[in-house]
Amino acid sequence: MIRRAISPKALFLTLSAGALMALSAVSPIAAQTVAGSISALTGTATITRGTAKIPAAYGAKIEVGDRIVTDASSSVTVALSDGSQIEVTDSSNLTINENTLNPDGTRAGTKMSLLNGMVRSLVRSTAGTPPNFEVHTPNAVASARGTSFDVDYHHD
Repeated sequence: MIRRAISPKALFLTLSAGALMALSAVSPIAAQTVAGSISALTGTATITRGTAKIPAAYGAKIEVGDRIVTDASSSVTVALSDGSQIEVTDSSNLTINENTLNPDGTRAGTKMSLLNGMVRSLVRSTAGTPPNFEVHTPNAVASARGTSFDVDYHHD
């Protein structure tokens, strides 16, 4: 058996190539966490991010996974990263589950869960694609590729 030593330069190049391949396997879409930002606020609301509760404020970033809860007589408007916008109305509870963009900045997919209350959506059109903007409630799913619509869900 003949053993050969690998030169430090060859080892470095091999490890670098492996690292680049591993990094390229991660989609830039998956790395995105910011879904948008608050563009209007009336009254009071909170953003739950993990275990932290953050008071909603104009300009605050909204991340994928955030839950927006509005108080009575309150509303939060979020300008999403693809140019769409949502308004979470009074006494509502909504979670942003997914908000991904294609390399050209158009929406690849947006999903949110409305657990209570109402959300108004003004969805920027993505012509030629299947519906890729979804609002889920415990008993229905509203899906669109570009339109304006409201989803209302109240539980007892």
